[in-house]
Amino acid sequence: MPRRRELKGITINFAKLLSGRNNDYLGYWAIGQLFLLAEKNNIESITFDLLNLSKCLGSPQVLEMCQQMKAELDRLVEAQKIPYVWVKSVSISFSFNQEYQEKYHYWRSALGKHYLVAVEIETDLGYINKALEGGNVNPHDPSKEHRSNRLLTRTSNGTKTVG
Repeated sequence: MPRRRELKGITINFAKLLSGRNNDYLGYWAIGQLFLLAEKNNIESITFDLLNLSKCLGSPQVLEMCQQMKAELDRLVEAQKIPYVWVKSVSISFSFNQEYQEKYHYWRSALGKHYLVAVEIETDLGYINKALEGGNVNPHDPSKEHRSNRLLTRTSNGTKTVG
């Protein structure tokens, strides 16, 4: 029998998944692409509401990226057999050019700028589960990156990466 407290574990796992190197969008690391978008728009933070995808930035690529993130969250929630009505809101914030934090960042500047990913999942009872992950990132540059060899397939839920 599922319990709402399992959403805390889902929140932590989702933050780790979003921060991980396997978080690809079109074969390239999604955080590097978001960092490039933030630099182009001269902003330091990008926030998404995954339950209301219409609030994702105006770009169709960002909307697809949000749909991909939501599909991963749906997969995590379904794996625990948690009713989706228990999830009131899901907020993801990518913050760039952060201060060094030993727990999340490497000290060498050659590894890129510091970033943090904050995930908040609120239950229908008002409890907010929070998780924070981070690392170092450089802006997306296809000339310096290798594209993932994983195949991309479309499903009814959105884009799914298959290896």
